[in-house]
Amino acid sequence: MSLGQPLTYDEDVVQLIAERCTELECGGRMIDSILTNTMLPKISEEFLHRMIEGKNIERVHINVQDSEFTYTFD
Repeated sequence: MSLGQPLTYDEDVVQLIAERCTELECGGRMIDSILTNTMLPKISEEFLHRMIEGKNIERVHINVQDSEFTYTFD
């Protein structure tokens, strides 16, 4: 497994991140927090599970369903 897999996302992902950034004083820290504390743990967990199982991930796609981020690993 290489670590150069493409990451794609729907426009709804950008919209949901923007909706969750409610405090203007925080600037980009809210975006960083969403990426670091919400998205990256889910993606990392799946990568680790696949590595343990000897399976590859060719692509990661993020979208939104019911106001939550969802992930597809191909």
